Amino acid sequence: MLGKVLLGVVIFIASTTILRAQDKDFESIISRGIAEYDIGNYEEALNFFKQAYKYDKHSDLACYELALTHLALNQNEDAAVLSGKLLSKEGEYNEDAYLINGSAWENLGREHRARKTYKEGIGKYPSNYLLRYNLALSLYNDKEYEEAQEYAINAVELAPDHGSSHLLLAYIMFDKGERVQSMLPLYYFLLIEQDSERSTTAYDLLNALWEQGVRVKGQRDIKLVKAGFHYNDFGAAELAISLIKAGEDNVELADLYGEGSCLISFAKNNKTLFKILGESAIDKSGFWWEFYVNFFTKLEKNNLSEPFSYFISNCKYNEEVLLWLSDNHKEFQRFTTWMEVY
Repeated sequence: MLGKVLLGVVIFIASTTILRAQDKDFESIISRGIAEYDIGNYEEALNFFKQAYKYDKHSDLACYELALTHLALNQNEDAAVLSGKLLSKEGEYNEDAYLINGSAWENLGREHRARKTYKEGIGKYPSNYLLRYNLALSLYNDKEYEEAQEYAINAVELAPDHGSSHLLLAYIMFDKGERVQSMLPLYYFLLIEQDSERSTTAYDLLNALWEQGVRVKGQRDIKLVKAGFHYNDFGAAELAISLIKAGEDNVELADLYGEGSCLISFAKNNKTLFKILGESAIDKSGFWWEFYVNFFTKLEKNNLSEPFSYFISNCKYNEEVLLWLSDNHKEFQRFTTWMEVY
């Protein structure tokens, strides 16, 4: 009898040792897959995650990593199937599975199914800004501007430091024909991101919006053109932009401001715009006034419009900005200090 008991103990110890070894192998394979994924070697990562999934098809981690890698490789059907398995489970990877699943269906041209997935995810995880951003982007691509605007604003409110949400909101408002409401999120996006290709594109759009709606004929005949932009609560700011640019177009900026005239003009115009927006904000409420206008009004009241303007211009005028920074180090330091405590 004692021998049978001892034999049972030995078998238990042996089986436990095997399971631990298998667990270590599984963890090692997953770790190697994640390492490959993080450096962009998606094909290698896929091989490791497939091995891990064979080890344990009940592992949510392996299923999640495999679905994510399939998505990165644009293997959207596989990504949709695997992430779909996680949607039915309550666990650590359930929330992210909604993002993967929605993105996969979107890539497959199944926009309605993707939006249904995003909305279900938002219902379960209302504080997930990426679900709202992805839904807004899907709606924007289908020209559903009103609903897209709603979800983009939600994403901004949930994650003010998510640059893509500001940029998307800017494009939505541009396509709706709202100039000032296109410019405000562009300014904020450039505050977050100044060193990418899309930063340069955003900066160019911002400057194009300053020029939009003004046509000058001769020195004495200045004609303001609405150009499709709406004059709503931001009517005063709309008119101010047109008047400022119309006045500039009648003089040579180099004669007016000297060397570095474009950046000097940009900074002065921003200061004027932010001041007018602050004056227009009296008795106004709502997202645009409480988020964007409130921020830029405080910026202007603290005399920080100039360093802000140079800071966001770095994507386009790097050498000129570095030169300004070397001459105005204290001003820039004051701006960065203010931003840290804002």
